[in-house]
Amino acid sequence: MVKIHVPPLDSPSKQLMLDLTRDLEQVKLFDIELKKVHAYERKVFYENLDRIDREREAVHTAALDEAAAFHDQVREEAEEILREHNRAEEEERRRKEEEARKERERIEREKAERLRREQEEAARLEAAREAERKAKEEQRRKAEEDAERARRAAQEQKQREEREQREKLEAEKRAKEEEAKKTQEAEEEKARSQRQQKAGGSGLTPEEINIQERYVALHKTLKDMRTWLKDFGKKEPAIKQAMGDMRRSIKKSVGQLRDGKGTNKQQTQQIRAELEKALKIAEPSVDIRQFLAFPPDEIANSENKVPALLIYGLNIFAKCLVSALVTEASIQPAHAEPVGILAAQIFSTETFMYKGVHMSDILWAKYRVVCPALWGFTGREDTESGRRAIGWWRTESAGPFVTEQTHLDRMTALGAGFAALTLRNFGKTTRRNPFPNTIFWHSLQKILSLPPPKYWIPRSPSYNPCFETPGTEFWAFSGKLALSSSTRLLLRCLQL
Repeated sequence: MVKIHVPPLDSPSKQLMLDLTRDLEQVKLFDIELKKVHAYERKVFYENLDRIDREREAVHTAALDEAAAFHDQVREEAEEILREHNRAEEEERRRKEEEARKERERIEREKAERLRREQEEAARLEAAREAERKAKEEQRRKAEEDAERARRAAQEQKQREEREQREKLEAEKRAKEEEAKKTQEAEEEKARSQRQQKAGGSGLTPEEINIQERYVALHKTLKDMRTWLKDFGKKEPAIKQAMGDMRRSIKKSVGQLRDGKGTNKQQTQQIRAELEKALKIAEPSVDIRQFLAFPPDEIANSENKVPALLIYGLNIFAKCLVSALVTEASIQPAHAEPVGILAAQIFSTETFMYKGVHMSDILWAKYRVVCPALWGFTGREDTESGRRAIGWWRTESAGPFVTEQTHLDRMTALGAGFAALTLRNFGKTTRRNPFPNTIFWHSLQKILSLPPPKYWIPRSPSYNPCFETPGTEFWAFSGKLALSSSTRLLLRCLQL
């Protein structure tokens, strides 16, 4: 408490004022203390009330807990009684169900037993009836069989007599037909031989003429196949599209051939890819025997289907090769070399062979038609029949013949191509040569064996490139034999 300092007063009034001031201070102090007392009493009062509330709450909580415990005990006892009751009811229900099941099973067993006895009795009666029926059926069947055997024996006897008579007549007829056929074939063979001899095949044997006719027939078969596929494509747009794409791609790739090692790798891959795509198109299909001049026995004796588009692709490839030779090798015979390499690579690919047989007959069929001179056919160049015999081309079908220089250029190109095909070296590869060197020597043998009348003068340069291009292959393969052949050809020319 702050005390107020009052200076000494000089008068009673001042003293009175001082006393009054002190009394006021005392009153103020009393009032402050009284407030403190009231505050303390209030605090004590409320604390007492809180204590009483807590005690009552504890009493009430204890009473509630006791009541809850009692209720839980009562509930648990009731639940236990209920469970006991439910167990008793469940056991009673199960007992009744078991009794009912046993009763049903007993009834079913009795019913099944009764049914079994009835079925056995019915089966016994049925078996007796069936046995009786079978006995009667057996008797009837035996009687019918005896009658049928007698009838069949009579019929077979009659048929045998008729068959013997018919076979006798047919044998006589067949003998007459075979005799007539042999006579006709002999006449046809004689006429064909005469036609071939007139058409420039006088230096060939009948067997060789038949072989060459087979290649000409194969060439016609390929033309017919292209016509058939074209008509088929009109009904199947997908086939028509595939044919067009393959034809354009092969023609483009062959037209891009260049001289030089490894320069035609892309073209070769493109052609191989086109033929592989054709191989995957299984239908339409054709019999491979039509497109092999002389198929081996394992192929010739049964039908062998291959994709028609593969044959079409190889045919287009062969046509493009010949066209490329005529276009390029007629100017420079050395340009035939990449054509020969490409043909050897494609036709020696195992994928494009059938059961190990090369498809090179497709190319030889085309070659035989455009250059028959390589197989020993000769003719007078101043006659129409002679020109046809040696492969003198026409400007168009049934049109006039090409000029002499054009013919000479064609023969030069085809001769160079023939050498490029048949003088390939397959000694360093596991592939088999689709154009064996024996073809070259057989052609050379036919040329050197021709008689030397004036019309044989080898003005057609189809012979010359065989020795000139590719010269390295000819001399490398043949050595002294090549020298001997060249000498003999030169002497033959000098005799003329």
